[in-house]
Amino acid sequence: MIKLHLLILAAMSLQVATAISQTSAAVAYTPDQLIQLADQMREQAKTSKEPPTGILEKHLDISTILAFRDRDGKAEMHEQFQDVFVILRGTATLVTGGMIASPTTTAPGEIRGVSVQQGVRKKLQEGDIVHIPAGVPHQLLLDSGGTFTYFVAKIPLK
Repeated sequence: MIKLHLLILAAMSLQVATAISQTSAAVAYTPDQLIQLADQMREQAKTSKEPPTGILEKHLDISTILAFRDRDGKAEMHEQFQDVFVILRGTATLVTGGMIASPTTTAPGEIRGVSVQQGVRKKLQEGDIVHIPAGVPHQLLLDSGGTFTYFVAKIPLK
């Protein structure tokens, strides 16, 4: 019986060691690197033949996004993900809470709409960090003629 326990313990240790050795290296970005990427995205938008969407995204990995906006965003709500924004450049007003006007499900757990009504407004600027819990409607409104660059981390609920 002791041999069986030792064998199971050894197998579990081997699995853990294998899992640890198979993880990929961490990736780090400086604010300057993110701004350079955002500047490239802005230039691409100027020469793109595609209709402007108002947002360009560069997915840095499965759960991080670099976003550049040149117009207001739609109202959105994520049922299974929290958002963390780090503002890199520009100013915008974040509207949170309230209700989404004309909601539409665009993917499982993802709701979009025209606007957030009766929400709380918060002015955002470079250096701000924002946490938006899962299930909270939110929308970014840009200053007239302004642009807004931010880093987004999508954090799944457990």
